[in-house]
Amino acid sequence: MSSPPGKEKSSPPRGSPKGQSPTQPTAGGSTQQQEHYLAADSTESNTDDDFWDNDTASLMTDTTSLREQIYAQIVENGRRYNANAAGQSEYQFPVDEMEQDRLDLMHHIFKTLLHGNLYISPIGDNPQRILDIGTGTGIWAIEIADAFPSAAVIGTDIAPIQPSWVPPNLEFQIDDCEGEWTFGNNTFDFIHIRYLRAAISNWPKLYKQAYDALKPGGYFEFQDPELVFYSDDGSLPPDAALTQYINYFHEACHKNGKHTRGQPQTVKGELEKIGFVEVQEDVRMCPQNPWPRNRHLRELGRYSLLNLLDGLEGFAMKLFTGILKWQKDEVDIFVMKLKQEALNKNYHIYFNYYFISGRKPLDAVL
Repeated sequence: MSSPPGKEKSSPPRGSPKGQSPTQPTAGGSTQQQEHYLAADSTESNTDDDFWDNDTASLMTDTTSLREQIYAQIVENGRRYNANAAGQSEYQFPVDEMEQDRLDLMHHIFKTLLHGNLYISPIGDNPQRILDIGTGTGIWAIEIADAFPSAAVIGTDIAPIQPSWVPPNLEFQIDDCEGEWTFGNNTFDFIHIRYLRAAISNWPKLYKQAYDALKPGGYFEFQDPELVFYSDDGSLPPDAALTQYINYFHEACHKNGKHTRGQPQTVKGELEKIGFVEVQEDVRMCPQNPWPRNRHLRELGRYSLLNLLDGLEGFAMKLFTGILKWQKDEVDIFVMKLKQEALNKNYHIYFNYYFISGRKPLDAVL
């Protein structure tokens, strides 16, 4: 069981900027290639009787029960979570309105990193079937459906939090992507998954199901940040609460069966092993507060800081109280420390965001 800091334990535009290549710095390390680009900014602080026969009544009861299971939610420590038939949830993060707003903000961060684009895959101008796995609020699926009005778009998620007013070519389905997929083989031109690193237990299985569901020549794209605070100039102390938080987060995810540490650096190799070709990895730096002098990066820093301030409690509360057995007040105090550090522009911190695209071979045979 882990304990908060200070408490004894009871038993831690597409591509790189022009002229630069992606780099893989280590926490606290130095990356000279990025020095001029990553300079810190020092200036900003119906009702018939016959209808109700026994069979029909039983069917209606079963249908009602299924609906209740789908829409079941639980409230813990003031936050609302998705729940399964047992009244529990393996997904450790909220699904309430506050979190939905944050997820839409994350969508904006991903798009800003791609300078307004939704993806990096060369899917052409006429994809006909698109699948968005773990669609969340559905914002990416809505925008891709608007961008390709002739395409049939499906967005799936375990939580029914998507809007009802959507483009006519878009359909949302409640589904657990970790189960067996019901989509036929060779169905989709493009499959997209984003921001689910801490929610999946068996990534190779998911990649293989995506591969099978793609048409030959179709593309799969993975998007997610690496959950490590980097600081090229050593400005983030090794004992910082933010660093401790990342260690606790990975520990809790691991105990919950979600292996997040050391990811997503392995995705490219995993896709190639399954059979994807032309696998491209695009790593982009995203400041976590507005410390950079560069205008684009400073904008990303502002959005990311807001994401941290709005999200840290949700990231930590259920994981830490449910998995690591902290008390709520311990989490609250820790989150306050995290927010104070996140606001410190002297901490030149950033995440690496990974955009990884692979194509199913044209001659692929299942």
